[in-house]
Amino acid sequence: MNYGTVLTEQLGPVVILTLNRPERLNAYTPEMGEDLASALRQAGSDHRVRAIILTGAGRGFCAGADRDCFAGVRGPSGLALGEEEFVRDFAVELGAIPKLTIAALNGPAAGIGVTMTLCLDIRIAAAGVLLKLNFAALGITPGLGSTSLLPRLIGMGRAKKLLLCDQQLTAEGALGLGLVEEVVAADQLMPRAMALAQAAAQCPPAAIAAIKAMLGEGATLGMSDAVANEARHAAELNRKPRGG
Repeated sequence: MNYGTVLTEQLGPVVILTLNRPERLNAYTPEMGEDLASALRQAGSDHRVRAIILTGAGRGFCAGADRDCFAGVRGPSGLALGEEEFVRDFAVELGAIPKLTIAALNGPAAGIGVTMTLCLDIRIAAAGVLLKLNFAALGITPGLGSTSLLPRLIGMGRAKKLLLCDQQLTAEGALGLGLVEEVVAADQLMPRAMALAQAAAQCPPAAIAAIKAMLGEGATLGMSDAVANEARHAAELNRKPRGG
């Protein structure tokens, strides 16, 4: 199923979601947010899907929010920026999808084009891609849980420096900070993303879901609580069929 601003393609157990406003470098709109929430929820609940890749059409990944939205222009849905589910309250659900989720940054990413990837499990960028967290320069604040996720990924001091001062960096700089996990040649971006997705797809889905949940919960727990939490998840997993 395709949406107005998001294309979907299923290759075996892997679903590729492609932001599809290439003429605007896939600039984000409330309609795109609604399409993303629907497409991600559908893929996340489909038992045939084991991994999800998010990428962009054309030369960009997502050039931030469409400037028309800042001017108060409403799209076909009648929603103003921030009223759509994706921005309002979808971040927690997105992070809890029980499958491997990968962002394949094929081109420039700015603002929400960066913060939406923080909710995913792995970020891979094409060499030379620019990332921009220019919220302060625009006079707005970041969302999608990024004020929790970004410091966890790169540390509080680096998060402040990036958001408040050095608001642009290359893929290679993002790799050095830990904001992306890999940088590859542009022609290797999707093959590498697919290789990671296929590796996860070979694992029992219940194990992928349990490990994701444990890591998410463990990040905020002390050592003894993390150990107890691991034992609880292990016991639950052992009660499930090996293939489930």
